[in-house]
Amino acid sequence: MFLEDDTKIDNLEFRQFLAQQIALPNEKWDQKFKQYIAQKQAESLLDISVPNLEREQELNFERYLKFLDLRKEDLANKKILDLGCGEGDFVKFCLGHAITREVYGLDTGLEPEKLNSGFRKYLLQGNFEEKLPIDELDYIISVSALDAPNSEEVTTNIRKILILALMAININGEIRISPIRKAGIRSGLRTIEFSLKKWMEALENLSIKNLIDYEIRPLDIVVAGSKPDVWLEHVLIIKKRY
Repeated sequence: MFLEDDTKIDNLEFRQFLAQQIALPNEKWDQKFKQYIAQKQAESLLDISVPNLEREQELNFERYLKFLDLRKEDLANKKILDLGCGEGDFVKFCLGHAITREVYGLDTGLEPEKLNSGFRKYLLQGNFEEKLPIDELDYIISVSALDAPNSEEVTTNIRKILILALMAININGEIRISPIRKAGIRSGLRTIEFSLKKWMEALENLSIKNLIDYEIRPLDIVVAGSKPDVWLEHVLIIKKRY
C-alpha cells in the first residue's frame, strides 16, 4: 500500500483531497495523488476470482454500499427502489438477509416468467424513463445504470427521470445515483465531460426552481488504460425541498 491509514478511501477528508487534485492540471498533481493513481492502476490489473455465487452476491452488495456511500444499517427497514437493477442481485440480497422487507428493482430487461416466484413481487419489468411503479419511498437508488447523455446522439431525458423520482420519494427520502464522473483538466475524455455538463444543467434547473437540494460527493478515482486515463467518481445525493 502506498497510503497511510489516515488516507484510506473511507476517509471523507481524503476523498476531498482527490476532488481537489482532479481539478488541477496533471503537472500540478501532488506526489501522494500520483502514488494513489499507480496503486489503482496496479489493482485494475489483478485477476480477482470469486469463489462462489454467495460470495459474488455479497461483493455486489458491498459494491452498492460503496457506490452509494451508505452503510447496511442505513437501509434497515427502508422502502427502496433500485433503478436499472439488472437481475436484481441487490434486491435479492436485501430480502435474503432481512435487511428490509420493502425493496424493489426496476429494469426493462427483467423477464417475470423466468424469476423465482418469491421475487416476482419485488422485481418489476419497466422503463424508469417513463414511470415508477412504487411510491412513498425512502430511497431511490441507481448504480451504474443511469447516466446523463454523453453525446448529442443520446436522448435520455435526465430531468424527467429526476422529476419522476422526486414524485415517488417521501418528504425525507433521498435519491442516490452513482457514479457521476468528473475527468481531469485537459483529459480529452469528452464523453465524461459532456455527461457531467448535462447532469449539472438538470440539477441547476431543479435547484433554481426550489425543487431540490443536492450534493455531488466524491468517492474514488478510476484508472483505465496504459496512459493511464484518470477520472473521479461521485455519488449524487438529492433531497426534495417540499
